[in-house]
Amino acid sequence: MGKVLLLRNHEIQGLMPLSQYIEAVEQGYREIGLGRGSNFPRHNVWIQGDPGESVNGGHLKPDTKGSLKFKAALLPGLGGAGLQAYTAGLGSGLQTYMFLFDTHSGELAAIMEVLYYDWLKTGATAAVAAKYLAPPDSSVVALFGTGRHARSQLYALCQVRPIQRVQAYSRDATRRAEFCQAMSKALKIDVVPMHSPEEALQDADIVTTITTSAVPVFDGQCLPEKPLHINAMGAHYPWAREIDAHVLLHSRIVLDEWEQGFAEQGDLLIPLEQGRLQAADVHGDLGAVVAGRVPGRDAGCQWTLFLSGGTGIEDVAVATKLYESAQEKGIGTTFAFNQPYTFEV
Repeated sequence: MGKVLLLRNHEIQGLMPLSQYIEAVEQGYREIGLGRGSNFPRHNVWIQGDPGESVNGGHLKPDTKGSLKFKAALLPGLGGAGLQAYTAGLGSGLQTYMFLFDTHSGELAAIMEVLYYDWLKTGATAAVAAKYLAPPDSSVVALFGTGRHARSQLYALCQVRPIQRVQAYSRDATRRAEFCQAMSKALKIDVVPMHSPEEALQDADIVTTITTSAVPVFDGQCLPEKPLHINAMGAHYPWAREIDAHVLLHSRIVLDEWEQGFAEQGDLLIPLEQGRLQAADVHGDLGAVVAGRVPGRDAGCQWTLFLSGGTGIEDVAVATKLYESAQEKGIGTTFAFNQPYTFEV
Protein backbone atom coordinates (compact mmCIF):
# COMPACT_ATOMS: atom_id res chain seq x y z
CA MET A 1 0.00 0.00 0.00
CA GLY A 2 1.01 3.57 -0.59
CA LYS A 3 3.46 5.86 1.05
CA VAL A 4 2.21 9.41 1.51
CA LEU A 5 4.53 12.40 1.35
CA LEU A 6 4.07 15.22 3.84
CA LEU A 7 5.38 18.57 2.61
CA ARG A 8 5.59 21.57 4.93
CA ASN A 9 5.81 25.21 3.86
CA HIS A 10 9.54 25.48 4.63
CA GLU A 11 10.22 22.37 2.53
CA ILE A 12 8.22 23.66 -0.42
CA GLN A 13 10.17 26.91 -0.44
CA GLY A 14 12.90 26.58 -3.07
CA LEU A 15 11.58 23.33 -4.56
CA MET A 16 10.78 24.99 -7.91
CA PRO A 17 11.65 28.31 -9.53
CA LEU A 18 8.80 30.68 -10.28
CA SER A 19 9.07 29.90 -13.99
CA GLN A 20 7.99 26.33 -13.26
CA TYR A 21 4.98 27.55 -11.29
CA ILE A 22 3.97 29.56 -14.35
CA GLU A 23 4.46 26.55 -16.64
CA ALA A 24 2.43 24.33 -14.30
CA VAL A 25 -0.50 26.76 -14.15
CA GLU A 26 -0.45 27.17 -17.93
CA GLN A 27 -0.43 23.40 -18.42
CA GLY A 28 -3.30 22.96 -15.97
CA TYR A 29 -5.50 25.48 -17.73
CA ARG A 30 -4.61 24.04 -21.13
CA GLU A 31 -5.77 20.60 -19.97
CA ILE A 32 -9.08 22.09 -18.82
CA GLY A 33 -9.47 24.10 -22.02
CA LEU A 34 -8.96 20.98 -24.11
CA GLY A 35 -11.54 19.06 -22.10
CA ARG A 36 -8.98 16.69 -20.59
CA GLY A 37 -9.66 17.58 -16.97
CA SER A 38 -12.32 19.02 -14.72
CA ASN A 39 -12.63 21.68 -12.03
CA PHE A 40 -14.78 21.68 -8.90
CA PRO A 41 -15.53 25.33 -8.02
CA ARG A 42 -14.84 26.64 -4.54
CA HIS A 43 -17.59 25.97 -2.02
CA ASN A 44 -18.03 27.83 1.26
CA VAL A 45 -19.56 26.44 4.45
CA TRP A 46 -20.45 29.52 6.47
CA ILE A 47 -20.54 29.77 10.24
CA GLN A 48 -23.18 32.23 11.31
CA GLY A 49 -22.24 35.26 13.35
CA ASP A 50 -24.09 38.18 14.84
CA PRO A 51 -26.18 40.22 12.36
CA GLY A 52 -24.12 43.04 10.92
CA GLU A 53 -20.85 41.69 12.32
CA SER A 54 -17.92 42.21 9.97
CA VAL A 55 -14.86 39.97 10.06
CA ASN A 56 -11.46 40.53 8.46
CA GLY A 57 -12.29 43.99 7.20
CA GLY A 58 -15.45 42.82 5.48
CA HIS A 59 -13.64 40.08 3.53
CA LEU A 60 -16.09 37.52 4.90
CA LYS A 61 -19.84 37.50 4.50
CA PRO A 62 -21.22 40.28 6.75
CA ASP A 63 -23.36 37.99 8.93
CA THR A 64 -20.75 35.24 9.42
CA LYS A 65 -17.86 34.58 11.76
CA GLY A 66 -15.92 32.40 9.38
CA SER A 67 -16.04 29.62 6.87
CA LEU A 68 -14.69 26.28 5.73
CA LYS A 69 -13.79 26.35 2.04
CA PHE A 70 -12.85 23.65 -0.43
CA LYS A 71 -12.04 23.42 -4.13
CA ALA A 72 -10.73 20.60 -6.29
CA ALA A 73 -9.61 19.56 -9.75
CA LEU A 74 -8.81 16.43 -11.73
CA LEU A 75 -5.91 16.73 -14.20
CA PRO A 76 -5.07 13.23 -15.47
CA GLY A 77 -2.78 14.63 -18.14
CA LEU A 78 -0.54 15.98 -15.40
CA GLY A 79 -1.04 12.91 -13.22
CA GLY A 80 -2.76 14.64 -10.33
CA ALA A 81 -6.11 15.15 -8.67
CA GLY A 82 -6.61 17.02 -5.46
CA LEU A 83 -8.72 18.77 -2.90
CA GLN A 84 -7.66 21.96 -1.15
CA ALA A 85 -9.47 22.68 2.11
CA TYR A 86 -9.07 25.72 4.31
CA THR A 87 -10.67 27.91 6.95
CA ALA A 88 -11.01 31.67 7.16
CA GLY A 89 -11.98 33.84 10.10
CA LEU A 90 -11.76 31.06 12.68
CA GLY A 91 -9.41 30.90 15.66
CA SER A 92 -5.84 31.32 14.47
CA GLY A 93 -6.94 32.49 11.03
CA LEU A 94 -6.23 30.96 7.64
CA GLN A 95 -5.27 27.29 7.72
CA THR A 96 -5.01 25.57 4.35
CA TYR A 97 -4.00 22.10 3.13
CA MET A 98 -3.83 20.16 -0.12
CA PHE A 99 -4.67 16.45 -0.43
CA LEU A 100 -3.06 15.28 -3.68
CA PHE A 101 -3.88 11.98 -5.38
CA ASP A 102 -1.95 10.13 -8.09
CA THR A 103 -4.33 9.61 -11.02
CA HIS A 104 -2.33 6.64 -12.29
CA SER A 105 -2.68 4.58 -9.09
CA GLY A 106 -5.66 6.36 -7.54
CA GLU A 107 -3.79 6.53 -4.23
CA LEU A 108 -3.22 9.49 -1.94
CA ALA A 109 0.23 10.79 -2.89
CA ALA A 110 0.80 13.80 -0.66
CA ILE A 111 -0.54 16.11 2.00
CA MET A 112 0.83 19.62 1.68
CA GLU A 113 0.76 22.86 3.54
CA VAL A 114 -0.39 25.49 1.06
CA LEU A 115 0.37 29.01 2.32
CA TYR A 116 3.82 29.29 0.74
CA TYR A 117 3.07 27.80 -2.65
CA ASP A 118 -0.27 29.64 -2.83
CA TRP A 119 1.70 32.89 -2.74
CA LEU A 120 3.66 31.95 -5.85
CA LYS A 121 0.76 30.14 -7.52
CA THR A 122 -1.37 33.29 -7.45
CA GLY A 123 1.41 35.29 -9.06
CA ALA A 124 1.91 32.55 -11.64
CA THR A 125 -1.78 32.67 -12.58
CA ALA A 126 -1.55 36.41 -13.16
CA ALA A 127 1.51 35.84 -15.33
CA VAL A 128 -0.31 33.28 -17.49
CA ALA A 129 -3.20 35.70 -17.97
CA ALA A 130 -0.80 38.51 -18.87
CA LYS A 131 1.06 36.26 -21.32
CA TYR A 132 -2.12 35.77 -23.35
CA LEU A 133 -3.95 39.04 -22.72
CA ALA A 134 -1.50 41.89 -22.05
CA PRO A 135 0.11 43.92 -24.83
CA PRO A 136 3.45 42.22 -25.68
CA ASP A 137 5.48 45.38 -25.03
CA SER A 138 3.89 46.11 -21.63
CA SER A 139 6.43 47.92 -19.47
CA VAL A 140 4.40 49.98 -16.94
CA VAL A 141 2.31 48.37 -14.19
CA ALA A 142 -0.26 50.13 -12.03
CA LEU A 143 -0.37 48.11 -8.82
CA PHE A 144 -3.18 48.36 -6.26
CA GLY A 145 -2.24 46.68 -2.99
CA THR A 146 1.20 46.36 -1.39
CA GLY A 147 0.84 43.22 0.72
CA ARG A 148 2.56 39.84 0.49
CA HIS A 149 0.69 38.79 -2.65
CA ALA A 150 1.55 42.05 -4.39
CA ARG A 151 5.19 40.99 -4.26
CA SER A 152 4.61 37.72 -6.09
CA GLN A 153 2.47 39.51 -8.66
CA LEU A 154 5.42 41.66 -9.65
CA TYR A 155 7.94 38.84 -9.64
CA ALA A 156 5.68 36.83 -11.94
CA LEU A 157 4.77 39.66 -14.34
CA CYS A 158 8.46 40.35 -14.85
CA GLN A 159 8.82 36.78 -16.12
CA VAL A 160 6.41 37.29 -19.03
CA ARG A 161 6.56 40.99 -19.92
CA PRO A 162 9.41 43.56 -20.11
CA ILE A 163 8.35 45.48 -17.00
CA GLN A 164 10.42 48.60 -16.31
CA ARG A 165 8.25 50.65 -13.96
CA VAL A 166 5.64 49.92 -11.30
CA GLN A 167 3.34 52.63 -9.95
CA ALA A 168 2.03 51.34 -6.62
CA TYR A 169 -0.89 52.59 -4.58
CA SER A 170 -2.32 51.41 -1.26
CA ARG A 171 -4.06 53.21 1.57
CA ASP A 172 -1.18 52.95 4.06
CA ALA A 173 1.48 55.43 2.94
CA THR A 174 4.20 54.01 5.19
CA ARG A 175 3.65 50.45 4.06
CA ARG A 176 3.46 51.62 0.46
CA ALA A 177 6.83 53.37 0.68
CA GLU A 178 8.50 50.39 2.37
CA PHE A 179 7.10 48.02 -0.23
CA CYS A 180 8.34 50.15 -3.13
CA GLN A 181 11.82 50.48 -1.68
CA ALA A 182 12.13 46.73 -1.13
CA MET A 183 10.73 45.75 -4.54
CA SER A 184 12.86 48.29 -6.42
CA LYS A 185 15.92 46.67 -4.88
CA ALA A 186 14.69 43.09 -5.47
CA LEU A 187 13.57 43.55 -9.08
CA LYS A 188 16.08 46.24 -10.09
CA ILE A 189 13.36 48.33 -11.71
CA ASP A 190 11.56 51.50 -10.66
CA VAL A 191 8.80 50.69 -8.17
CA VAL A 192 7.35 54.05 -7.21
CA PRO A 193 4.78 54.95 -4.53
CA MET A 194 1.82 56.94 -5.84
CA HIS A 195 -0.41 59.26 -3.86
CA SER A 196 -3.69 58.44 -5.61
CA PRO A 197 -5.30 55.79 -7.80
CA GLU A 198 -5.45 58.24 -10.69
CA GLU A 199 -1.72 58.87 -10.47
CA ALA A 200 -0.99 55.13 -10.40
CA LEU A 201 -2.98 54.57 -13.61
CA GLN A 202 -1.07 57.08 -15.75
CA ASP A 203 0.48 55.40 -18.82
CA ALA A 204 -0.20 51.90 -17.42
CA ASP A 205 0.05 48.90 -19.73
CA ILE A 206 -1.00 46.40 -17.03
CA VAL A 207 -3.20 47.13 -14.04
CA THR A 208 -3.06 44.69 -11.13
CA THR A 209 -5.47 44.75 -8.20
CA ILE A 210 -4.56 42.51 -5.28
CA THR A 211 -6.57 43.79 -2.31
CA THR A 212 -9.34 42.69 0.04
CA SER A 213 -11.47 45.70 -0.84
CA ALA A 214 -15.22 45.17 -1.19
CA VAL A 215 -15.56 48.30 -3.36
CA PRO A 216 -13.79 49.33 -6.60
CA VAL A 217 -10.24 50.51 -5.96
CA PHE A 218 -10.13 52.94 -8.90
CA ASP A 219 -12.50 54.81 -11.21
CA GLY A 220 -12.61 52.97 -14.52
CA GLN A 221 -13.04 56.22 -16.41
CA CYS A 222 -9.50 57.15 -15.35
CA LEU A 223 -7.96 54.24 -17.25
CA PRO A 224 -5.71 55.32 -20.15
CA GLU A 225 -7.41 55.18 -23.54
CA LYS A 226 -4.94 52.72 -25.04
CA PRO A 227 -4.41 48.95 -25.21
CA LEU A 228 -3.93 47.60 -21.71
CA HIS A 229 -4.70 44.60 -19.52
CA ILE A 230 -6.22 44.39 -16.03
CA ASN A 231 -5.55 41.50 -13.65
CA ALA A 232 -8.18 41.57 -10.88
CA MET A 233 -6.63 39.14 -8.39
CA GLY A 234 -8.08 40.17 -5.03
CA ALA A 235 -11.53 39.86 -3.42
CA HIS A 236 -13.73 37.13 -4.92
CA TYR A 237 -17.00 37.17 -3.00
CA PRO A 238 -20.36 37.89 -4.65
CA TRP A 239 -20.81 41.10 -2.62
CA ALA A 240 -17.22 42.39 -3.17
CA ARG A 241 -15.52 43.88 -6.21
CA GLU A 242 -12.27 45.66 -6.99
CA ILE A 243 -13.32 46.69 -10.51
CA ASP A 244 -16.24 48.95 -11.42
CA ALA A 245 -18.89 48.37 -14.09
CA HIS A 246 -17.35 50.88 -16.51
CA VAL A 247 -14.30 48.66 -16.90
CA LEU A 248 -16.38 45.53 -17.49
CA LEU A 249 -18.57 47.28 -20.06
CA HIS A 250 -15.52 48.32 -22.08
CA SER A 251 -13.30 45.25 -21.70
CA ARG A 252 -12.87 41.78 -23.15
CA ILE A 253 -13.71 39.79 -20.00
CA VAL A 254 -11.93 36.52 -19.23
CA LEU A 255 -12.78 34.50 -16.12
CA ASP A 256 -10.40 32.07 -14.47
CA GLU A 257 -13.02 29.30 -14.76
CA TRP A 258 -16.50 29.79 -16.16
CA GLU A 259 -18.68 28.14 -13.51
CA GLN A 260 -16.70 29.49 -10.57
CA GLY A 261 -16.63 33.00 -11.98
CA PHE A 262 -20.41 33.14 -12.31
CA ALA A 263 -20.79 31.72 -8.80
CA GLU A 264 -18.60 34.08 -6.79
CA GLN A 265 -17.02 36.95 -8.74
CA GLY A 266 -18.65 40.12 -7.44
CA ASP A 267 -16.93 42.23 -10.10
CA LEU A 268 -19.11 40.34 -12.59
CA LEU A 269 -22.19 39.48 -10.52
CA ILE A 270 -22.98 42.98 -9.28
CA PRO A 271 -23.32 44.58 -12.76
CA LEU A 272 -25.18 41.46 -13.93
CA GLU A 273 -27.71 41.89 -11.10
CA GLN A 274 -28.00 45.59 -11.94
CA GLY A 275 -28.82 44.71 -15.55
CA ARG A 276 -25.80 46.61 -16.83
CA LEU A 277 -24.12 43.48 -18.18
CA GLN A 278 -25.22 40.23 -19.79
CA ALA A 279 -23.67 36.77 -19.50
CA ALA A 280 -23.06 36.90 -23.25
CA ASP A 281 -20.71 39.84 -22.66
CA VAL A 282 -18.17 37.50 -21.06
CA HIS A 283 -15.58 36.47 -23.64
CA GLY A 284 -14.50 33.15 -22.11
CA ASP A 285 -12.30 31.65 -19.42
CA LEU A 286 -8.57 31.17 -19.14
CA GLY A 287 -8.61 27.51 -20.08
CA ALA A 288 -10.33 28.30 -23.37
CA VAL A 289 -7.82 31.08 -24.09
CA VAL A 290 -4.75 28.99 -23.28
CA ALA A 291 -6.09 26.07 -25.32
CA GLY A 292 -6.71 28.39 -28.30
CA ARG A 293 -10.47 27.84 -28.32
CA VAL A 294 -11.16 31.56 -27.95
CA PRO A 295 -8.75 34.37 -28.84
CA GLY A 296 -6.84 36.27 -26.20
CA ARG A 297 -5.66 39.70 -27.28
CA ASP A 298 -5.94 40.71 -30.91
CA ALA A 299 -5.62 43.88 -32.95
CA GLY A 300 -9.23 44.93 -32.36
CA CYS A 301 -9.01 44.65 -28.59
CA GLN A 302 -8.21 47.64 -26.37
CA TRP A 303 -8.87 46.63 -22.75
CA THR A 304 -8.73 43.03 -21.51
CA LEU A 305 -9.84 42.06 -18.02
CA PHE A 306 -8.97 38.87 -16.14
CA LEU A 307 -11.17 38.10 -13.13
CA SER A 308 -9.45 35.65 -10.81
CA GLY A 309 -10.53 34.08 -7.55
CA GLY A 310 -8.15 31.13 -7.53
CA THR A 311 -9.20 27.67 -8.73
CA GLY A 312 -8.48 24.05 -7.97
CA ILE A 313 -6.92 23.86 -11.44
CA GLU A 314 -4.01 26.04 -10.34
CA ASP A 315 -3.67 24.27 -6.99
CA VAL A 316 -3.55 20.75 -8.42
CA ALA A 317 -1.27 21.67 -11.33
CA VAL A 318 1.28 23.30 -9.03
CA ALA A 319 0.96 20.68 -6.28
CA THR A 320 1.56 17.87 -8.78
CA LYS A 321 4.76 19.48 -10.03
CA LEU A 322 5.92 20.21 -6.48
CA TYR A 323 5.32 16.59 -5.52
CA GLU A 324 7.38 15.38 -8.50
CA SER A 325 10.21 17.76 -7.60
CA ALA A 326 10.13 16.71 -3.94
CA GLN A 327 10.31 13.06 -4.97
CA GLU A 328 13.33 13.71 -7.18
CA LYS A 329 15.15 15.69 -4.48
CA GLY A 330 14.21 13.54 -1.50
CA ILE A 331 12.39 16.36 0.27
CA GLY A 332 9.59 15.83 2.77
CA THR A 333 8.50 13.17 5.26
CA THR A 334 7.07 9.87 4.05
CA PHE A 335 4.65 7.84 6.13
CA ALA A 336 2.62 4.70 5.58
CA PHE A 337 -1.07 5.19 4.94
CA ASN A 338 -4.01 3.06 3.88
CA GLN A 339 -2.55 -0.16 5.28
CA PRO A 340 -4.41 -3.46 4.72
CA TYR A 341 -7.22 -3.97 7.18
CA THR A 342 -9.59 -6.90 7.75
CA PHE A 343 -13.08 -5.88 8.74
CA GLU A 344 -14.77 -8.07 11.31
CA VAL A 345 -18.35 -7.97 12.54
